[in-house]
Amino acid sequence: MKYKKLLQQRADLRDQLAALHAKVASGKATKEDDAAANTIQGKIETCSAQIDREESQFNNGRPLPPARLPGGPSGSRSAGSDDDGGFKGGVGEFMAALFRKSRGEGLDPRLGALRVQMAINEGVGSEGAFAVPEAFTYKAFTEDLMDTVLLQSCDRVEMKSNQLNVPCYQDDSHSASAPFGIDWSMIPESGSFGNAQTLPFRKMNLTARKAGALFSASNEWLGDADPAMRDRLDAIFRASLRWYVESLMWNGSGAGQPLGALVGGGFVSVPKETGQLANTIQTENVLAMWARLRPGSHARAIWCANQTAFPQLGTLSVGVGTAGIVTSLLQTNAGSGIAGAPATAMLGRPLYLSEHLPIVGDAGDLVLLDPLLYLLGDRKQITMDASPHVRFQYDETTFRVSARFDAQPAVATPLNPAHGDTCGWLCKIADRA
Repeated sequence: MKYKKLLQQRADLRDQLAALHAKVASGKATKEDDAAANTIQGKIETCSAQIDREESQFNNGRPLPPARLPGGPSGSRSAGSDDDGGFKGGVGEFMAALFRKSRGEGLDPRLGALRVQMAINEGVGSEGAFAVPEAFTYKAFTEDLMDTVLLQSCDRVEMKSNQLNVPCYQDDSHSASAPFGIDWSMIPESGSFGNAQTLPFRKMNLTARKAGALFSASNEWLGDADPAMRDRLDAIFRASLRWYVESLMWNGSGAGQPLGALVGGGFVSVPKETGQLANTIQTENVLAMWARLRPGSHARAIWCANQTAFPQLGTLSVGVGTAGIVTSLLQTNAGSGIAGAPATAMLGRPLYLSEHLPIVGDAGDLVLLDPLLYLLGDRKQITMDASPHVRFQYDETTFRVSARFDAQPAVATPLNPAHGDTCGWLCKIADRA
């Protein structure tokens, strides 16, 4: 009896949805009609899932086990970066399945295991979403990363929940003690070690903050079975997400979003040279930055500059030896042994160009940093859903996608070394406007 009621309920809902589609097609639909259509679509999906369950119980003679939801408190997905959820064609194939679902063509069984509810108070199915398979999340953050710098080279930690406290030992002064505030001394035989010392400890809080986007794609594209078109959608999705995350990792304010490397603490700003012209970079600036990097970070350091600074970097030189032989600061990186390094380097460390840094002359146009002292918390959960209503008149399907992550420098303050000027995990030149 329950099965027949569900079938009738779904048929009635589909009639209601068809009536709303006709209203949209006539140009008489309101925003309330769009919302109602999304709500009805969600109810159809919920009803269809119940029908599928009833049919499975009837056919197999036993109840189905509860679905395993990504990131759930029990039975959470444990698959690694090769878990594509059965979508061998990438995000493009995943989006095509959402496209068919949004048109009422049925729920792809591969999507059923990926359904997640966005919040406790969101009981309507249309307000939920589907988790992008973990393999695609992994690719978005790790593969084809020559268009990013921090994202490919920072330290990263997987977040199993939306809050993560990372233990950090504070190391901001070597002027009166050894690193991490531990005082050592020579002790005579039978002498006392003195009082126990307390390590300077702090907790760095990472919150998996939600970022989202709403975008549309041509139904002709989505309906195209050509693998090349699906690959193109996959590349577009990953490139846009990487660009946004990289931008926040450099410039995020820390207020409801990651704290960017150029905004957070622990950096030092090298003053410009006396008489230095506006919008210039000099060899002395580069050498001063190298001298102010934290001890122990030089072997891991990378340079990053806005592309507008490159013409000047290419002309910088330094005299070597007693004869003062002029040598370019910019070197080719061939044979350096640095995996994935760009074609150029300065002082033996790779140089990357990034549009996310300020233009030449502004503070931060050229930076030297230890990327492993910047931490990315990755929730590893990207969700997506689709609607045919928002751009119906343009024959387009609209996708809603969200991702959760956080990032900030692992070092909060510059270091006072045993001797010399303060040092930072990131060094930049002061403004030269």
